[in-house]
Amino acid sequence: MRIALFGGSFDPPHSGHIGIAMAAVERLHLDRVLMAPVGRQPLKRDQAQSPYEDRMAMVQLACAGHPPLVASAIDAPQPDGRYNYTYDTLQRLRETLSAGDKLFCLVGADSLQTLHHWHRAAEALILAEWIVAARPGFIPEASEEALEEALETLLPAGVHSSQPERGEGWLRLRLTGPSMAPSESGNSRQGRLWLLPDLHYDVSATDLRAALADESAGIPQRVLDPRVAEYAREHGLYDRT
Repeated sequence: MRIALFGGSFDPPHSGHIGIAMAAVERLHLDRVLMAPVGRQPLKRDQAQSPYEDRMAMVQLACAGHPPLVASAIDAPQPDGRYNYTYDTLQRLRETLSAGDKLFCLVGADSLQTLHHWHRAAEALILAEWIVAARPGFIPEASEEALEEALETLLPAGVHSSQPERGEGWLRLRLTGPSMAPSESGNSRQGRLWLLPDLHYDVSATDLRAALADESAGIPQRVLDPRVAEYAREHGLYDRT
């Protein structure tokens, strides 16, 4: 099976998240996308989040009706309160897969821009093939060299990309990074980075939370699943205090 991890706050999960996941399914022929609310995000330490159980419940509602999308607890809060790191989550997920399964990690363009701050980022890029949902204008159109140059500023130190191969709705680049071998022999391993260009979902989670706090505010179904909106309001997740 071709399985992708798609982690995030999902506070709340909205049409942008679902659209990105389904685009990855269709363009890269994924069998399953694990929509995994994250327990504690190390790069958002000062940002308050709704309780994990509520975010998981909303993800389950948002995935209903989209068979390839499955709510997953693989990135649930750690028993000892530690932060959740994508490297560790991918390691755990790999241990659950069969030999013939292929693992992907799906992220948005904003995540790629902060990737060099991630825990063991270079090694995480080799644990799975990474899929980046790129908004319009994120991928330079001038030349392949311009794309390579742009990626060099975003990828972790020691990780380099090849010239892209282009397919229908995607670009694929080989990544070369430091070896993950315990011997630290200096050998290199290859990964893959898939770019899905021109995915434009202009949805602000901050604006959605504000709208959900206002009982009189209408929220279009194309932006947020009505079941998710109902759950959030019934549980007062975004009520102002």
